[in-house]
Order: sequence, then structure tokens, then C-alpha cells
Amino acid sequence: MKKNVLLGLTLMIVCFIAGGVYIAASIQSVTNKLEKVVSFHQVEFLRETLEHKIKAVQTDLLLQGSPHASSFDNTVALIESMENAADVCRNCHHSEIISRRLVEFEKAVELYMKFLSRTLTLRANSERLENARTAAFSHGEVLLQDVRLLSTASADKISGRIASIQGDINATNNFLIACLILGPIAIIIITGLFLNRFTGAIGTLVHAAEVLKRGDLDYRITAPLEGEFHTLASAFNSMAASIKEEQQKFASAYKSYQTLFETAGDAIMITGIEDELLGKIISANQAASELYGYSVEELLAMNVVKLVPDGKEDKFLAKMRTVLSGEWSHQRVRRRKKDGTLINVDLSMGPLQLGEQKYLLSFCRDITDQLHAEEELQRANQMALVGQMSAGLAHEIKNPLAGIKTTLDVLADDLVLQPDDKVLFARISNEIIRMEKLLKSLLNYGRPPQPQFDLVDMNRLLDVTLSNVETATRRNSEFTIRFTKELDPDLPRVEADSAQMQQVFLNILLNAVDAMENEGSIIILTRRKDENRILIKIADTGKGIPEATLKKIFNPFFTTKSKGTGLGLSICKRLVEQHGGDIQVESQVESGTSIIITLPLAQQYQE
Repeated sequence: MKKNVLLGLTLMIVCFIAGGVYIAASIQSVTNKLEKVVSFHQVEFLRETLEHKIKAVQTDLLLQGSPHASSFDNTVALIESMENAADVCRNCHHSEIISRRLVEFEKAVELYMKFLSRTLTLRANSERLENARTAAFSHGEVLLQDVRLLSTASADKISGRIASIQGDINATNNFLIACLILGPIAIIIITGLFLNRFTGAIGTLVHAAEVLKRGDLDYRITAPLEGEFHTLASAFNSMAASIKEEQQKFASAYKSYQTLFETAGDAIMITGIEDELLGKIISANQAASELYGYSVEELLAMNVVKLVPDGKEDKFLAKMRTVLSGEWSHQRVRRRKKDGTLINVDLSMGPLQLGEQKYLLSFCRDITDQLHAEEELQRANQMALVGQMSAGLAHEIKNPLAGIKTTLDVLADDLVLQPDDKVLFARISNEIIRMEKLLKSLLNYGRPPQPQFDLVDMNRLLDVTLSNVETATRRNSEFTIRFTKELDPDLPRVEADSAQMQQVFLNILLNAVDAMENEGSIIILTRRKDENRILIKIADTGKGIPEATLKKIFNPFFTTKSKGTGLGLSICKRLVEQHGGDIQVESQVESGTSIIITLPLAQQYQE
């Protein structure tokens, strides 16, 4: 295409130059011819002047001898001027024919001059003078005839020259008119051809650009284009292929990122950190939705401060601003879920640069199980310590206590004691018995016996245990306690150690009785939780347990009773967990407490 454009422009330039040269040459030729015509006119003027001079000399010849004759000097001057005019005619450039005639004319002028000289010199003989005048006059007439003939020839020649010049001028005019008419038409045609090719090719390229802009990267230019447009079309096709390849790479990378982002076990969120975007959640994965209880759409419409416990908002925002310096923060904090519950999480957050905007990238993990495991580890360490202590205490204290008790019993039987002393001996004996029970509980907690599993009817076991408790409460007339049983008649048998589970139920029921002041009610409920587990719930209407205390009730040696050991619920938890079960407590102050035990139907034995 570039070659065609250059060729067209070159052709137009050559045509313009050729036309200009032709016009200039024509004008120069006409000018030269006009100069010759002017020269011819000048020659004609000179010949007319010569003719007038000859006529003046002839007239002067006729007047010689008359009163009107010119003076001798005037006549000589007139003859000289005629001779000069004849010399001018002879000196001009003429054709060969005219030049021959001028030679003859020159001879005639010389002869005429001789005759005139005679008329001026012959003064004595009048007859000869008259004859000389007559001869000179006759020769002058002949000379005038020659001059007229020359003038006529020159006039014919000038007319021919003028006609030729007029023809050249007309031809030049016609050429100029043709250039003025055909030149713009040729330019319009050439321009139209180029524009047609340009606009067609450009339209194809514009259409391709619009299709690519809409995202159709499979589109290719198939229209046949030429020259540079073909090269440009090939570049378009290559560009579309390259963009599609890069798009596929980007889509693959984005899909990998999206998969990692969405399937990550940790809650990941991108949060605004600058200006009005401070705290605005920009992106969140499914793990964040599951952790906080909000849908992803709800998270994207809220501020991250809403997940912070009350009173901690300003501290958290200040911590977010420190991330702008480029520091990563790692801490254990509490976060609030949609239902208002607080959870312990491990939070890591740091800066994220996306273009010119800075964001906060945070990773959050629920560490409730981890903290529970840490508590279990701590409790295991405590149990190991208790086991060591219990072994030492059993060895060092149990036998001396038995000896002391036996000695006191012997002394009480042999000695005659006052009533006050008997009360004192009885009190000492009871304290020793309590110490033995404490040692036994300590041994059971530190080194509990391995359960002996058998198929147990939990409803029957609860009936027997409840009967014992009812009997104990009836002996105390101060208590008015109502026992309600909601036992599932279709409850399946459970693989368990009946003695250990009875110990668990008895401990929980006695605690429930102790939690009530004189009167209240206790509800015992059993039901099947799912295909593999049953649920046992013992609820009382006692005074309840404060929240701060509720977290510690399973800790060994923690008790709120003045005479408690703090090992009862710890032993219950230990025994239930040995059965592969779980024990939970729900309580509200002044509303009562519920102990919920979950037991598997069958034990999982490790080979």
C-alpha cells in the first residue's frame, strides 16, 4: 500500500511538473514569437519611414527650381536621412529571399543616390539638370515601388506569424483548461480509489478492534488485505492470540488463587486500611463465613470492627494502622460471631499492596480446640502430678492413719471417758475417715482403675442410683426435693463399666441436691442422640453457677464447698472420657444447672 501511495503521488507530481514545463515552454515560445512580431512591426515602421523619406526626397526633386524648393542644405540633410533609413533596413535580419531583394534594393538606393548627387551638382547646364532630376525622380518611383513590395511581403509574413502565435496561445489555453478540468477529476478519482481501499481496510481493522474489545479473543481477521494493512491484520491476529494465551494463564493462576483462597482452612479477609475504607471488608473466603457465622455477602457489606468484642474497637483500629508501616502482627484475641458468642482465635495480619491502594490481609484460625488441647495437656500434667502425689501419700499416710484410727478405737473402748472426751474421740475418728476418703478419691483420680466394659441398661442404672439418693434425702426432713424421670423406654444398652458410671451419676445427683436450699426439683432425662450415641441429662433448679466459676468446675481441687475436696467432678469427667464420652455443664445463676453426658453405644478398641 505504501508503494501504491508513493507511486500515485509520484505520478501526480510528474504530471504537474510536465504540465508546468509544457505551459512554461509554450509561454516562452509565444513570447519569443511576439518579440519577433514586434520586431517585424518595428521593421515595417522603419520601411514606412524610409518610404516617407523617399517621398520627401521625391517631393523635394519636384520642387527644385521653384519658389518652394528647399535649400541646398535641407535637401542634403533629407537625402542623408533617407540613406540612413535605407542602411537600417539593410542591417536587419531577413529571410534569404528578402535578403536578396534587399541587396537589389541597396543597389537601387545607391543608384538613386547617384542621380540625386547629379541634381545637386549640375547647376550650369539646366537641360542636363532637368534630365538628371527626371531620371532621379523616375528611379525614386521605382525605389518606392520596391519599398512597397518589401512592406507587403513583410506584412504577409507578420500575419502568418501572428496566426501561428494565436494558434500556440489557443493550444496553451486549451491545455490549461484541460488541466483545470481533468486534473481535479483525476485527483478525485485517485483519491477515491485510495480512500476506498483505505476505508475498507481500516473498517476491517476497526471491526476487529471492537470485537476484541468485547472480549472475543477467538476472532481473527480473514479478509484479504494488501500491503501494510495485511501486515497490520497479521499483527492484530498475533496480538489476539497472545492476549488469549495470557488470559488463559491469568485465568489458570486466578483459578488456583481462588481455589487456595476458598478452600483454605484459615479464615482469610482483605480489609481496607486507608481513609474512608478503614475496616471495610473487601474480600472474605468461605472459612471466614463459617468461622463467624455470617454469609460471605454479609461480611462484604460490613466493617471488620463488628467482629471485635465490645470495648476493643479503638485498640483494634490502632493496631490496624500500625500495619501501614509494613509490620506483621501475630496475636491471640477474641472475636465475636453472628450469634454474639466470643471465640478465641489466632490472628495474623499484615499489609497488602494492590496497585496504588494498600489493604490489610488477615489470617484467622479458631483455636478453641487448641486451647482445649492445651488445657487437656495441663490437666494431664496435673493428673500425672496427682498420681505421683497419690502414690506417695498412699504409702506415707494411709498406713499411719489406719494405725492411729485403730489406736483411737482401742482407747475409746478401754478408757472411761467423760462425755466431752467421747465427742472429741468421735470427731477425731470422723476426720481420719474423711482423710481416708480423700486419699481414696485422690488415688481414683490420679490412677483410676481401668473400666470393665459390659452391656449396661442406663435407665435401670439411673433408677438404682436415684433410689439411693432419694433414700438419703428422705432421712433429712429439711429437704423437699421432687425427682422427675423422663427416661426413653427404647434406649439401647450401652457398652460401659456400671460401677464407674454409677459413681458418676451418684456424684452429679448429690451435687444437685447440695445446690438446692431445702426444696426444688431434679429432672433425669435419657434419649438417643444419634445412631451411635445416647444423651443423659441431669438438671436441677438450684442456685446455679456463676460464669467465672463454670469454667473451673472440672479442675482438680477446685470447689466452692467448705468440706469439699474439689475432685468429684474432675473424677466424673475423667471416667466419662475413659468411656469415650463427653460431659458438659450449662448453668444460669438462680435458674439451675444441667449436666449433659454423651456416651457412645460401643467402645472403640485399639488393636
